Formats: sequence, structure tokens, C-alpha cells
Amino acid sequence: MSIDIACYTSINIDELKERLDVVRAKYDYLFDGPYLMFEPRIILSRQQLELIDDRVEKYNQETKLLTGEEFGLKEPKSHFLIVVNDKSLPELNTSEIAGVFRQELGEENIIVLLNGEDLI
Repeated sequence: MSIDIACYTSINIDELKERLDVVRAKYDYLFDGPYLMFEPRIILSRQQLELIDDRVEKYNQETKLLTGEEFGLKEPKSHFLIVVNDKSLPELNTSEIAGVFRQELGEENIIVLLNGEDLI
């Protein structure tokens, strides 16, 4: 069974990419093996969602916005995924990884969900 850490942020995508590059460099020992961090993606606004004609695509995009809002994030703008690659968790556990991202990105700017469902 995979262990995923889904992160939703109120940070625009360009700034988030820069900040995640800093996190990767600072914690390279974590993201070279125990954890894999995927590139961030944009969360569309309600206005942008209205322009999507394909209902499946619209549903998929809207789900990301609603998930961020459901867990209390104001104006979700981006999200990214971290996968636990080493299940023995030799360096930091999932709660500690969540703490790293809250510290680095600002607690008010991020929500972190275990397997996309449970707030950690």
C-alpha cells in the first residue's frame, strides 16, 4: 500500500516552484530516497473552472479546489504530492515531513493530508 502526502497551498505556482527547490536543496537527504516529491500543479479558480467544457476534466479540477477549501485553506492556488518511497521511514515520519513543509512554506499557506484524506 502506498503512502501519499498531498499538500495544498495558497501560494502561486511560480513562487511555490522556487520555494520547493529551496526545500529540496535544504533537505536533499530526504528527497533523494525516503521521499519522492512531484512537481506542483495549479489549482484553478472558480472562474477558470467555468471555462472548462469537459465535465470529467471540470470535476477533476474542481475536486482539487474543494479539497483545499474543505480543510480550511483560503484561496487554494497550487498542490503537490509527496510519496513515501522508503516505508521504514528512516529519517522523518509523515507528521514530521508535514511539519517541515509548514515551517518552510508558512503554516497559514499549506494544508497537508495523509493519503489525501486525513489532515496531518
